[in-house]
Amino acid sequence: MGCDEMYSILVILLVLVLSVAGFLAYQNSKLVSNQKKLGTITRNPALMYSIFDQSCTASVEDPDVIPLMQYTVFVESGGQVDVNKPLAIINLCRVSAGRGDLVLADVERVVLEHIKLISPSDAFVEHKSYLHRAANQAEKEMILNLEDVVKLQYT
Repeated sequence: MGCDEMYSILVILLVLVLSVAGFLAYQNSKLVSNQKKLGTITRNPALMYSIFDQSCTASVEDPDVIPLMQYTVFVESGGQVDVNKPLAIINLCRVSAGRGDLVLADVERVVLEHIKLISPSDAFVEHKSYLHRAANQAEKEMILNLEDVVKLQYT
């Protein structure tokens, strides 16, 4: 086998390897593009969440604390709801990594448990959601799911 034949084989192998690498890069970019469209790529483990009660509303003004939903729990008394005296105010916020108590997978369950814990049977829960502050599609879906559950159970 001569030197020219070895170079030819190396060139063919190099072209083959580069072709395969290009094809894999193309497939990867398609996958990333599809994941962005579906919102699955943006599930950022650095995003964490905390629940603040009314005594912590001052901390909600922190730029690293982004309110996503606010729940206000009222108690009915004599068929009337006194909107000037809420029983509790619960703020679900996205916080910087390392500062939060929850990850996205646990938020719905914990928020609903928190509301249930502080809400007597005659409670009325009003909520405000801030969908425009959602960081990704998964977070937006979580907010919409919480809205639906609260509407069905507490309004």
